[in-house]
Amino acid sequence: MLWVDTEKQLKKYFSNGTLPIVVSVDKRHYDEKKYQFHLHAHPDICELTVITHGAGLYQQGNESAMVKRGDICLYNCGELHTTKSAAEVGVDYFSIGITNLRKKNLPPDFLRKQEEPFLLHAGENFPVIESFCEQLYYLLSRKKKDSFNDLAVQLLGASLIVFLDQLEKDDSYMNPKGVKAIGIKAYLDENYRKNVTLGLLSVELGYSETLISHEFKKKYGIAPMKYLTSRRISQAQILLHSTDMKVKDVAKKVGYSNANYFITLFTRESGMSPEKYREYVKKDVRSLV
Repeated sequence: MLWVDTEKQLKKYFSNGTLPIVVSVDKRHYDEKKYQFHLHAHPDICELTVITHGAGLYQQGNESAMVKRGDICLYNCGELHTTKSAAEVGVDYFSIGITNLRKKNLPPDFLRKQEEPFLLHAGENFPVIESFCEQLYYLLSRKKKDSFNDLAVQLLGASLIVFLDQLEKDDSYMNPKGVKAIGIKAYLDENYRKNVTLGLLSVELGYSETLISHEFKKKYGIAPMKYLTSRRISQAQILLHSTDMKVKDVAKKVGYSNANYFITLFTRESGMSPEKYREYVKKDVRSLV
């Protein structure tokens, strides 16, 4: 009887009762002296970030919010996001990658409606959530894996997602202003692989170069061409993290025909070479692969 009831509840929450799949758990101490993680997105994976220590400025799409221990960020697949440390100690966090998520009345691999806040506060529920993360990390760390281990990961991941829906959402950071800047950013996000210049932006969007620079920097605190570089480097980081592509191929993929220039730029922006970055970021990631 209990199983029948559970099956009904699963079908109410997940389309056809399909369980999501936790594909990776990254347990990390964020140290900006070692590397800088740039704005990035995952095309077929949604992501939970659970802050366990420290504080930082987290950005999702066009919005930014300060986070601290006990906060959770929800990123739908394809949504750009990043973090910047707010103190020397940086931010400790779990980052959980999820696919095959089919929540009722939401697109595939969406944790929340797009217009809803991406920030949650765990409050007194945080020890439970932290325990979920530790258990997922442990299960994906086991050398001997089998179908039962994978099932346990799926069940824990589904339980965590359901549990998070009960938490308080924080929309205080959301700001409807800066429409021009949002349009400029959307163009850069879509066309960052191309040879984009301020002149091209002016022609394509119908604003003067001066207005583009002013509005964008006022909204995001960074010049548009500097943002373009950051966007390219962020995608390169994703490719280095998730594929075995050669560095020269990664460079071409993100819009740089000169691999040596790309390596120099990447090292300047990230604090280490592409190869060293690849080695560093992979060491604390546990996955199903």
